[in-house]
Amino acid sequence: MCPREKPMANAFKKTLGELLLEKKIIDRKALDEAIAVQKKSGKRLGKILVEKGFLDEKSLFTFLEEQLEVNFKTRIDAEPKPEVFHVLPYRYCKKKGIAPYEVDHRTIRVFTSEPTNTALLNEISFMTGKNVEVDYAIEGAIADFLGKFSGETTRSSQLQAKGTEGQPPDEKPGEEELDDSPVVRFVDETIRSAIERKASDIHFEVYERKSVLRYRIDGVLYQIDEPELRMYPAIVSRIKILAELDISEKRLPQDGRINMRHEDRPIDIRVSIIPTVHGENAVLRILDKGKKASTFEEIGFAREMVDLVQKEARKPNGMILVTGPTGSGKTTTLYAVLQYVKQFENKILTVEDPVEYQVEGISQVQVHSDIGLTFAAGLRAFLRHDPDVIMVGEIRDKETADISVRAALTGHLVLSTVHTNDAASSITRFIDMGIPPYLITSTINLIIAQRLVRRICPKCRTEKELTADAIALHGIGDVFQPGDRVFYGKGCSSCNNSGYQGRIPMFEFMRITDKIKNAVLHEASSFELKSLAKSEGMLTLRDSGLELVKDGHSTLEEIEKIVSLGE
Repeated sequence: MCPREKPMANAFKKTLGELLLEKKIIDRKALDEAIAVQKKSGKRLGKILVEKGFLDEKSLFTFLEEQLEVNFKTRIDAEPKPEVFHVLPYRYCKKKGIAPYEVDHRTIRVFTSEPTNTALLNEISFMTGKNVEVDYAIEGAIADFLGKFSGETTRSSQLQAKGTEGQPPDEKPGEEELDDSPVVRFVDETIRSAIERKASDIHFEVYERKSVLRYRIDGVLYQIDEPELRMYPAIVSRIKILAELDISEKRLPQDGRINMRHEDRPIDIRVSIIPTVHGENAVLRILDKGKKASTFEEIGFAREMVDLVQKEARKPNGMILVTGPTGSGKTTTLYAVLQYVKQFENKILTVEDPVEYQVEGISQVQVHSDIGLTFAAGLRAFLRHDPDVIMVGEIRDKETADISVRAALTGHLVLSTVHTNDAASSITRFIDMGIPPYLITSTINLIIAQRLVRRICPKCRTEKELTADAIALHGIGDVFQPGDRVFYGKGCSSCNNSGYQGRIPMFEFMRITDKIKNAVLHEASSFELKSLAKSEGMLTLRDSGLELVKDGHSTLEEIEKIVSLGE
């Protein structure tokens, strides 16, 4: 069901503003002023130029007719029909500036003032499930057409269509939102429910005979629903429209973003679409930008850990690295460090993708790789702004690593993340990226490896005794004795019978001591570095996890998902 436009001999290869400037219909000052308004308001450029008096509506559409070889009607003779607005809601038409005048079982015919806006036609096709045939009219003619459709008629016809009664009589005509479509309602409700249930990701998956909706909550995937298979393509199309992706492209992966608000909090949703054998899968990662950055204590740092990190964060130069997989809380830990160093009147700059927490007093930059603003490019620019502390969202390539190391050498404290399995592996990762060992030993002060495990639900937390068989099975005889008490969650309504509620971090702190520096210079392996660090008192992820079990915060089964307890 694709939109069918009337043929155009020419399509815009340049923007409307460039063409008007080229034909000397407007001057550069007028164009710059209109573009500035457009960035703030989101209105169409032509409409802004007319509203500001830089040209009149007739001149604009005469120009468009010449460029596109189409005819704009100055009056729409057709009468608006209630049945058309049953298919395409009146409020939507008013908001988008379109005049639907005829509909049958296959086709909807509309007037629009935007010949080059194919995305709008795709959207209409998706919403109605029909082919779209389009004619063109000036904006004033479209407004007059919609004005003929009285509010009383709109409201009564909508009530007839829905078969509902008893609606508030004082409700304004045309105030129906765009939730008339079951698909639109389903997607909106899915996102809202995921946010309220504190899900980190929404997964839409399609298979040969069914489609599946799953939420990732506290690191675990839960199946929520099985949407009707016939609805599934429309669900993915709706997600693409929200993320401003190409709904006609079904063969290539696509990435986009949805910005929305939930209960007055800004929510950023990163959308990834991939083609599979049976259709397209979509994953929506939810980032609640309204959250506040946590302190060390709120994250779960023990007192000695807090003292160690604060000591390293007070140094005027060097690097503090946090390592772990995606979703392990690395950025949260780095922001706790930033909150601490902010009190010392430092100038702090961050380059991130995305900016997860907005903190007053810190200058934050969002990566835009498509225009060349990468982590490395942001870092290079930062060095000209005389910062004391720099945070780099992630070091993933040699260029970013090289600039970060050199910044740490020249009087800056650099905070960043890397993707490795443990603290010691971060050093060998830097060497693999081409950073000389002598630079690594001169700059890295502290490496924190981090994981998140599920926390036992406080409402159904229950004791049990460890048996000798359980101790032997898990390989924890060095820490526990038979008869020691541990805890688990029985499952209750508060935790959806999972026994867990929320997550808690486990850590591995590796200080770069003189012995470790010497081992790095002699090209020691990550295994050798870890063994040396343990001999110098480093607490490993295993140690941290078993402490959580002893303190009744998590279970052996959860810790064993992260590390081998029988080490």
